[in-house]
Amino acid sequence: MQRKLAVCGFVFFVCATLTGLPTRTQAVSLDKDGDLKLGVRTYVNARIGTQDTNKSVIPGVASTETFPFSASGHVRQNRAYIEAELDHDLDRLVKERVGPFEMLSYLPFRVRDLKQHATFRGEYDGVYDFGPREYSTADQFTTGAGGNIADNPIPLGSDPCPPGVEPNGKDCQRVVDVPAARRHLRQIASNRQRLFQAYLEGSVGDLFVRFGRQIWSWGETDGFRLLDQINPIDSSFGGFLISLDERRVPLDMLRMEYRIGDFGPVTEMAFHAYGAIDNKVGFSPGTPAGSPWTLPNLGKPSATTLTIQNTPARTFNHIRGGGRLYWNMFDATFSAAHYYTYFDVPALQVSVNRTFPAGNLATAPDGYSAHANLTAPLVQVSGLSTTFAVERLYTVVRSEIAYFNSEPRFTQEGLDPFIFHGNGAQGTNSNTGQPGTDTVNRDLGQSLNYVLGADVNQYIRFLNPNQTFFFSTQVFYKYLINAASTHPIKGSSILSGEVLPVPEKNQFVNSRGTALGNVEPVFVRQNTNQILQTLFVGTSYRSGTVNPGFLLFYDWSGSFVYQPSVTFTHDPWRFSMSYSVIDAGTLKGNSGVSLLRDRDNVLFQFEYAI
Repeated sequence: MQRKLAVCGFVFFVCATLTGLPTRTQAVSLDKDGDLKLGVRTYVNARIGTQDTNKSVIPGVASTETFPFSASGHVRQNRAYIEAELDHDLDRLVKERVGPFEMLSYLPFRVRDLKQHATFRGEYDGVYDFGPREYSTADQFTTGAGGNIADNPIPLGSDPCPPGVEPNGKDCQRVVDVPAARRHLRQIASNRQRLFQAYLEGSVGDLFVRFGRQIWSWGETDGFRLLDQINPIDSSFGGFLISLDERRVPLDMLRMEYRIGDFGPVTEMAFHAYGAIDNKVGFSPGTPAGSPWTLPNLGKPSATTLTIQNTPARTFNHIRGGGRLYWNMFDATFSAAHYYTYFDVPALQVSVNRTFPAGNLATAPDGYSAHANLTAPLVQVSGLSTTFAVERLYTVVRSEIAYFNSEPRFTQEGLDPFIFHGNGAQGTNSNTGQPGTDTVNRDLGQSLNYVLGADVNQYIRFLNPNQTFFFSTQVFYKYLINAASTHPIKGSSILSGEVLPVPEKNQFVNSRGTALGNVEPVFVRQNTNQILQTLFVGTSYRSGTVNPGFLLFYDWSGSFVYQPSVTFTHDPWRFSMSYSVIDAGTLKGNSGVSLLRDRDNVLFQFEYAI
């Protein structure tokens, strides 16, 4: 002990002596010439539902419901958001050879426009703390029967596990771990703070390089994406009514842009390329159970199906990347892109135990009767885009065409174990008549996609004598190449063909020799030809302080979104109100707009930005 004290005393003496010695120090000003720029945007909102969410159950026949059920007038979102961006121009430090920047002077080339950027983002949704009971408590995570069991039909021949008894695959069914489900919900959708973007950039001659966590958007579309598929979209926090810019997920990426030059009528030609090694994808973590934005028939924790999310590895074998050629010609801007990425919708494989749908789970050690494996196939995106102005009409025309290869596709017979497996281990596949299988391969396909958009500024003097109206419209078209044909499935009232992996309803199985208590999903239909149209109209009054607008989404399968809004601006403050009406007679595929048809709401948002 005395030796340790002696050593500590000697170290303290040396440090004190060195501290007292006269030293020469030099301070470096980081913002002498305004090199640092800070921008902050923050807002708080309240989104209130104006209709009951769907809860339609026909005993013994079918059910369609949104989990959790929420009545009209209940708060669906209480979002607090802050984003702080810091840009630091390092050119002066390089020129003055400050610290490690002196090493750049020994390079055989000159580095210019050296900058660093960092973005902090914080998000919080108070609906899970002090919102209505369906979001702030676990009430709807349990049945009213007294056990922590999801409100799912119990497989034939099994009973709920008594308190404290682990499921063993024979005597009782696995129960839902409600505390774990609630923890998962709150970890994902309640509160998070992130170093959102962080990168270093600079130029060497005609080459621009940016390295770090960042976002890069290609293409010419708004609201919905076509060639803009580089970064994933976050579906876990806030729903699709949140701005697309707030839902993009940054990737660890190396971005390069090389200026090629001018050739005759071709000007400002450049080649852009990127490579990203990251494991982020749109479906992980996905929308958690208990969120106001869960899709129909999917949000409820399940005691029978285990969902397994498989994300790409952070290795060179799973790198995403590609390039595009960008140029101007004949008063128009063109680009040709080819790259590989991971889409937000995962590929899906369903596996069942050999005794499915019977209740004896002896062949499933984890107690589940089915596994849903989510994976991210590497998708090829190839396409062209162009933008040009029609000056006489005060119009800008935008257009893109894209080919997707190996994108996830789904069929009823590929996802429905009652079809691909048959009725038990000795059953037959209802579609083929052959012996059933425990799983099927994931389905991938190709599609051709096109969008045509136009932006117009036009005076309508009797409505606004001082400012123009801005009209922006887009028409998206998607064709599924080699789409599965639609035909009746043998022994079933369900049709074969392309679907979304979202159940339109869960119907009780009683026509194939199984007892009530088992449910079969009927998935939302997909059209081979899909058309979506968007329209935005906006103007401003009182020198830009009052800004009304109207947004329309129309899916030609029969789904609408109407969103009138108004924003009052007095810099740096903004106050916005909007009303979102989502209308569809039935659940439909295509753009997926109809999947939230029971989520009409009114939004109040107060914002501050500098």
